[in-house]
Amino acid sequence: MVIAYIGMGSNIGDGKRTLQDAWKFIGDLDDITLSRLSSPYLSAPVDMVSQHWFTNAVGVVSTSLGPLELLHTLLEVEAVFGRTRSETGFGYQDRSLDLDLLYFQEVVMDTPELILPHPHVGKRLFVLEPLAEVTPDFTVLATGVTVSQMIQELQQSVHRGESKKQEISKSFW
Repeated sequence: MVIAYIGMGSNIGDGKRTLQDAWKFIGDLDDITLSRLSSPYLSAPVDMVSQHWFTNAVGVVSTSLGPLELLHTLLEVEAVFGRTRSETGFGYQDRSLDLDLLYFQEVVMDTPELILPHPHVGKRLFVLEPLAEVTPDFTVLATGVTVSQMIQELQQSVHRGESKKQEISKSFW
């Protein structure tokens, strides 16, 4: 069994309920055991135009699946919850459920289908804040950087005007 971190998001419908239901659904799947789920975080859309704020969380699971098998499983769960992916759509779009494989143990890979660690983790407070909640001492082994350091680096980047401000607030289930 390996540890995997899953970013969860929804900005269509009742985001909190969708994330809770999806988390339970994932826990009922073979080869996946739920460990921890962060609080929900409400965040303004990042790098997309939408009137709908997101509900985000990070979940920690143990799995006997490989990284690509887990990715395909997460994509199937998204589809069960109404996620449709447009082949012709440009950029990010509103979605009922988004499940991103953030980290898979210490695996580093870069394929057309999957990049690990997820390439945008350090640029998204809606991922970093819940990740810090579920595993405050998390360190990316490839870089030696902790999640707390990633949060500080992103906040400094925003302060210097190198990154856009990201609105986020912690909520409750």
